[in-house]
Amino acid sequence: MKVLVVGAGMAGLTYSILAARCGNDVTVCERNTRVGRKVAMSGNGKCNIGNMHISANAYNAPVFVQKILDVVSVEKYLDFLHSSGIYTYADESGRLYPVTDSASSVVDVLRFEAARLGVKILTDTEIVKIDVQGKFVAEKRDGQKVYCDKVIVACGSKSQADETNLASLVGRQYLTAMSPSLTPVRVKNMNGTLNGVRNRAKVTLFADGTKVAEEHGEVQFKDYGLSGVCVFNLSAFIARDIVRGEKHEYKFVVDVVPDIEESDLTKIIAKNIACGHEDPLVGLVKNRVADYVKKQQRTASDDLAKAYAHMVKNLTFIFDKLLDYSLSQVTAGGVNLAFVDDETLCLPNGISVLGEALDVDGQCGGFNLQFAASSALYLFDGKL
Repeated sequence: MKVLVVGAGMAGLTYSILAARCGNDVTVCERNTRVGRKVAMSGNGKCNIGNMHISANAYNAPVFVQKILDVVSVEKYLDFLHSSGIYTYADESGRLYPVTDSASSVVDVLRFEAARLGVKILTDTEIVKIDVQGKFVAEKRDGQKVYCDKVIVACGSKSQADETNLASLVGRQYLTAMSPSLTPVRVKNMNGTLNGVRNRAKVTLFADGTKVAEEHGEVQFKDYGLSGVCVFNLSAFIARDIVRGEKHEYKFVVDVVPDIEESDLTKIIAKNIACGHEDPLVGLVKNRVADYVKKQQRTASDDLAKAYAHMVKNLTFIFDKLLDYSLSQVTAGGVNLAFVDDETLCLPNGISVLGEALDVDGQCGGFNLQFAASSALYLFDGKL
């Protein structure tokens, strides 16, 4: 069988290797000049390739994802990685990394394994159109045509392949709206005092005054707003609202002393004030956070300790916008799952769709790369 795979990311490379192992004639077309570009950037270059505690609840489409995870267990995923030459370890949170701690090595192993199996990988080669004429006819940007028996679209979503290209491949009628997700956020009231500060924190997202979710982890204060894994995960809730066409007023509330209750913190600060400390927040928060709090608390207060404690537990930032696709880890939206056969992952036109091109996105922690590969492995549970 002649198989064309559009996209050489985690899903596309995994599928091409599996298809070649089954004796198929496989060609991969990648629009970028090198394969696995997004994989190579993942995990700050270390490649958080998966998660031992993968759960369908970590994704926006848990019912759909669970069907795939019922077939492709963590063990099956690891078996594939090991059979290809990628060996892993899990950190204390269950996040999986290659033993090399190198994302580029993951790309190299997958590329070498595909080449060893005879997979033809064409980089800087964009497929712009796919027609069904009995068999599939794919057209390259230069007008050349590729004839094949099966087409797999694994070009990612708008974070990697622009929306126009994805629409031309599968048909715009099959796409949802899209939004950057797992991305930094711009806020309206950031003060330059905090720029560059990293702080362990609890971050809570509110929509129209109602709590949506909270995350614990490192928050990074930027001149434009907020970043860090906990902010990324909360950005996904806003992205999903955008995809659904909903509009809300959002705010992020950052607690930079999450391990001390506000009442206890008030007592500590009051004691510091009573002792005549020049800085009553000394030893509790970083110097620039203290400077920020004191600048914000300009008005007189009958209970300065209580005011300071409340502020460091509730640094409030008004949401402006999600940063663009160039900074997002994934895209919310993609090929609408309502049109996807959950056995074959095929659209009505016969094109199969894998990975992030589907309207599936997960939290930070290796979930998105693992789903991308698992969606390919799913199709090889006794069928191609």
